[in-house]
Amino acid sequence: MTRWQPDVEEAVYRYASGAFPMDDADAVELPWYVAPQRAIFELDDASRAAVRRKVRRDVRACEDLVLRVDAAYDQVLELCAQPPQGDGVWITPRLAALYRRLHRAQVAHSFELWTPEGELTAGILGVVLGRAAMLESMRRTRPAAGNALLVRTLDHLVAVGVELCDIQLPTPHTERLGCVLIEQAEYEARLARALER
Repeated sequence: MTRWQPDVEEAVYRYASGAFPMDDADAVELPWYVAPQRAIFELDDASRAAVRRKVRRDVRACEDLVLRVDAAYDQVLELCAQPPQGDGVWITPRLAALYRRLHRAQVAHSFELWTPEGELTAGILGVVLGRAAMLESMRRTRPAAGNALLVRTLDHLVAVGVELCDIQLPTPHTERLGCVLIEQAEYEARLARALER
């Protein structure tokens, strides 16, 4: 049995309990939150097809890109830590350090789109526990690559048996793509089922 560092064990426990981290520079310890509602992407065939239809141009524009998992975790983490100008700090140094430890414990992963020439065009950071995936952050360096990566990542998650894809809080963009809000109680019930299998 793998023995994790105490902060990794604590993070896994918190995720499995339905919480998620969002750092605050003024907080002594890393804050964890439970939202009244959670944003998820449904993973059934019809729901994923609907997302694909909404971004079909982007998917077509990125057909030559290659999906890789954990090929450049640190690079994706650094990319995701750099928010758009004027949008605050998304991943603080201590949160980044925790994500690196979660990655070493094989809990946190990166999903990446690469050009055939070896250029990273988009990355998603996520935590995967059992059959539940919590997608934390995404950034792109090329137009269309972010939407194409989301479609590829959802398909990949289904292929490896994931049943629940949580994105925590909605944004106008993820709402346009078709994420849905569910009550926290329902989320916790679905999370518990995904962790049992």
